[in-house]
Amino acid sequence: MKKTILALTIPALFATSASAVTVYSDEGAQVDIYGRVQFEAGAQKYQTVKTDKAENFGGVGEARLGVNVKYMLNNDVDLIGKLEWQVTAEGENDTQTDDIDARYAWAGFRFMDTTDLTFGRVNSPYAQLLDYTDVLNVFGGIAAYGDTLGTTDKVDDMARVSYAANGLDLRAGYSFNDADKQDGNLAEEDRWSVSAGYTLPMGLGFGAAYEQIAFGNGADQDNWIAGVNYTLDGLYVAAIYTAQEKDAIGGKNETDGYELHAQYTVDAWTVLAQYSNEEYDAAGSTSTVDTVDAITLGAQYSLTPKAKLYAEYLINDIGDQDDLYGVGIQYNF
Repeated sequence: MKKTILALTIPALFATSASAVTVYSDEGAQVDIYGRVQFEAGAQKYQTVKTDKAENFGGVGEARLGVNVKYMLNNDVDLIGKLEWQVTAEGENDTQTDDIDARYAWAGFRFMDTTDLTFGRVNSPYAQLLDYTDVLNVFGGIAAYGDTLGTTDKVDDMARVSYAANGLDLRAGYSFNDADKQDGNLAEEDRWSVSAGYTLPMGLGFGAAYEQIAFGNGADQDNWIAGVNYTLDGLYVAAIYTAQEKDAIGGKNETDGYELHAQYTVDAWTVLAQYSNEEYDAAGSTSTVDTVDAITLGAQYSLTPKAKLYAEYLINDIGDQDDLYGVGIQYNF
């Protein structure tokens, strides 16, 4: 994210890219390395056998390593690229180890320090609004992403253009899906998205985004999201509204959701609270059901500018589902 309201919250949220260290710089070329190591424990998910029952207490370690590269072609154009991997110390069933995933892998151009044109696995333009409330350490952003139809913040094989200057942030992207390389593909075929945000000098930001996903069976999914946020000293508050709909037999499956977030930092302490809600209306149904209705409370303590301890508790008000909780330690370099 560049020159948006999120830049004002980076010190509190320990964005890994903000910790990057330049390891090579010569004749217009620059290579930065950054990373993160963390361990989390608790009951953060539901058991697969009985979905209302939380997992037993357990832990998982993770690490990330990223590389940013830049080469100046001339005074107006840079070549840029990014690679970031995540290593999970154990799999979902605790028998797999060294699960390595590529979070980002892209290359492209930067023009006039305001406009980026990139290709590869990137942050979707739609993520500009997801980031308004996806700021907790363990949970958060449930309604923003959507529980029933859902979306993602990272997209493969996307050509993306973005412009950021003077508080304005505009993005657009189009992606082909690898599954469509095979005849008879019924999964995702392609997706495109656009977003726009603006941040006033007083710390008030607002934006909106739209995304369409096409599937091989002829169905389309449309996602909308709009939000507002505000930063003043140690205070950060945000609200988003989202709607999703997908073609189905007999009509469309639809969701409506909203999310409210507030956090306040005093010295080394930050307290956080978030409310998430989503309603689902199935095609042909005469009523809606709540698929998300949760309050998340959290606290974090900064050991150093690059290390923190944190704890979160999710109060779930859907049926008989158990509450969830998690604690963790994180170090960024």
